[in-house]
Amino acid sequence: MKKLLVLAAIAVFSFTSVNAQDGVDKVIDQAKNGGFKVGANIGLPLSTAGDLASFNIGFDIAYLFEVMENLEVGGLVAYTHFFGDGVYTYEFDDVIFIGDYEDTSFVPIATSARYYFAERKFFGGLDLGYAINVSGEADGGFYYRPKFGFNLGMIALIASYQGISGGVNYNTSGPTDIVTGSGFNSFNVGAEYSF
Repeated sequence: MKKLLVLAAIAVFSFTSVNAQDGVDKVIDQAKNGGFKVGANIGLPLSTAGDLASFNIGFDIAYLFEVMENLEVGGLVAYTHFFGDGVYTYEFDDVIFIGDYEDTSFVPIATSARYYFAERKFFGGLDLGYAINVSGEADGGFYYRPKFGFNLGMIALIASYQGISGGVNYNTSGPTDIVTGSGFNSFNVGAEYSF
């Protein structure tokens, strides 16, 4: 009887380890079947960022792999640049403020996910991570980018909303600095190439 129990235990552990190995192999195969996506976009700054910047461009590279049917996940590294409005003058309570809004750049590092529908012609996606400030008078901050795309095969057209929560502190000629807590937000359109 003891031999039978030992043999049964060995059989159960062997079966479990084979199934676990199959699961690991499946994840490795899915990662191998993933692909790179390289994109570029242009944008219109919104909210307070619209007061500080006139235009936005960005580039990103992602590696996504399918974890289940129609769902891809992976990592993303991007670069986004807001072109400053330059010298800005306004008056408040008979005090004239003059600010010099410089260009501001960020390097977002994020996780990326997208779900395809309508026979993989359309997709919705979301990038979440942190944007590191690399130039300008801004703080780094939480990065989020919901997006919607139209898949044309190797090329996809994408519309997105980009948000970076870091604040801004520009020195002015007035009695206080201009500070925004709403960060840098923009509406972007662009394209990406998959390989």
